[in-house]
Amino acid sequence: MRIVRLLLNRLLQLAALALLISLATFLLSALIPGDFYSAQELDPSVRQQTLDRLRQQHGLDRSFLAQYGRWLQRSVRLDFGDSEFFRRPVRSIMLDALAKTLWLGIPALLAGLAGGILLGAFHARFRDRPPGMALDLLSTLALALPTLVLGLAALLLAASTQWFPLGGMNSPDLQAATFLGWLWDRLEHLLLPAACLTIPILAYVERIQCAATGELLEAPHVRAARARGLSRPRIFFDYLLRPSLNPVLAASGPLLGAVLSGSLVVEVIFAWPGLGQVTYDALFNRDQPLIAGCVVGSAFLLVAGNLAADLLMLILDPRTRGRAGEAA
Repeated sequence: MRIVRLLLNRLLQLAALALLISLATFLLSALIPGDFYSAQELDPSVRQQTLDRLRQQHGLDRSFLAQYGRWLQRSVRLDFGDSEFFRRPVRSIMLDALAKTLWLGIPALLAGLAGGILLGAFHARFRDRPPGMALDLLSTLALALPTLVLGLAALLLAASTQWFPLGGMNSPDLQAATFLGWLWDRLEHLLLPAACLTIPILAYVERIQCAATGELLEAPHVRAARARGLSRPRIFFDYLLRPSLNPVLAASGPLLGAVLSGSLVVEVIFAWPGLGQVTYDALFNRDQPLIAGCVVGSAFLLVAGNLAADLLMLILDPRTRGRAGEAA
C-alpha cells in the first residue's frame, strides 16, 4: 500500500513538473526573436510566401498561448508534434535517441556506482593513511575537472595514439560484419565517452560512500562484531558496506535521470547520437516541438530515476518503509 501511495505521489509530481517545465520552455522560446524558418529568409531562392505557409502549417504564426495550448492538447495523447528540422515525429526521434543514450549511460552509471561504492568504503577505512589521502586527492581532481576538459583530453588521446575511434557509435564500413564484430566495434566506440561520464559519477559516489562508511567505523554494532572475532571481510561487507548504502541509493536517482536524459557535452564531443545530441540540434535550429519534447522527456527521466531509487531503498532497507508511508 505504501508503494502504491509512493507511485501515485511521484506521478502527481511528474504531471506538475512536466506542466511547469513545458510552459517555461514555450515562454522562453517565444521571447527569443525568430524561429526555425528565420535563417531561410536569408536564402534568395526561398520565397517569403512559402515560409509564411510553412509557419502557418506548423502554427508558428499563432500567439504563445495558442501554440502552447495546441501542444499540450496533443501531448496528452503522447503526440509531441513533428520536428521541423528532422521532418519526423518528435516521439520517434526521442525513442531512437534514448535507445542510443542507454548504450552510453547505463554502463557509465553502473561502473560509477560500483567503483564509487568500493573505493569510498576503502577510503573510509584508510582515511588517515597514504592510500586514503591519494584517493581524496584523486576524487577532488575528478570532481573539479569539467566534462568538456575530460572529453577534449580523451579526444586528444584517441587522435595521438590511434587506439580508439574519434567518435560515432560504429564504423561506417561495418555493414557486412558479424554480430561479434559489430559488438566489438561498438564497445571500442563506447569506451572513451563512457569513461568521461563514469569518472565524475565515480568521484561523486566515492565521496558519499566514504562519509557514510566513516560514520559507522566506530558504531557500537561494528565494535561488537570486532569483539566477537568476526573476519575483516565479513565486517567490511555486512557491517560497514551494506548499512551505508542508503545515501548512495538516494543519490543514484538524480544520477540515473541525468545520465539517461543525455550528457550534452559528451555526446556532442564524441558525435554520439543520443538525447544530448538531439537536444543540441533542436536548440541550434530553434526546433520548438523537439525542444519541448526533449526538455519534458528529461524531466520525466529525472522523476523516474528518483522513483527507481526510492523503490530500491524500500526493497533493500525495511527501515525506510515507515518513512516512505509518512512522506507519501
